[in-house]
Amino acid sequence: MGAFTDKFRFDLDGGRVSLDFVNTVSGMREIAPREKITDYRDLVYWAQQAGVLDKRRAAELYADAEQHPRKVETAFVEAIRTREALNAVVVAAVDEKPAPDWALERVDDWIAKSMQHRRLKARGAGRFELEFEDDGDPLFFLRPVAADAADVLANLLPTGRVRRCGESRFGRCGWFFLDGTRNASRRYCNMNECGNRAKQRRFQQRHR
Repeated sequence: MGAFTDKFRFDLDGGRVSLDFVNTVSGMREIAPREKITDYRDLVYWAQQAGVLDKRRAAELYADAEQHPRKVETAFVEAIRTREALNAVVVAAVDEKPAPDWALERVDDWIAKSMQHRRLKARGAGRFELEFEDDGDPLFFLRPVAADAADVLANLLPTGRVRRCGESRFGRCGWFFLDGTRNASRRYCNMNECGNRAKQRRFQQRHR
């Protein structure tokens, strides 16, 4: 597992874990998508980096993937289909268009089923926390992502603060982010890459 976990780092620029989940495809899905999650182990690795899975449990899931490849392959396909449905819903909302029925139905089902696995846990006298149970489902760690997606879709999208990277206009980047700036001025998912690319393009245009 050591070499695998040093393979790369996911960029978590979305500001919300559900947007980071959507952003595991780089580039523009409509033009030249670059998939960052190619198998179940990549998915587990992303979840660990995103903070919805601890290192110990991730190691157990890597081992489980070796022992039950068909089971985790089925789970992986399910996760990717759900991610693409969530992307379609967010794209439609940001573009102020109706969400595709198939995508909205899948996301709604994912959220509803995930919420059924939220349990109240005692944390001392008179103290409780809501947690998602780890019941052995190979995708249990995506349940908090579903809960986050519900909040983003219902409460944050209407504010106009969920945006698509400005480089999407040039077919370079389709990532989403939550704009948390005071004056709602953020335009790029990452200033070190997309922001600098835009600056270079404007510089070249001024000096032609």
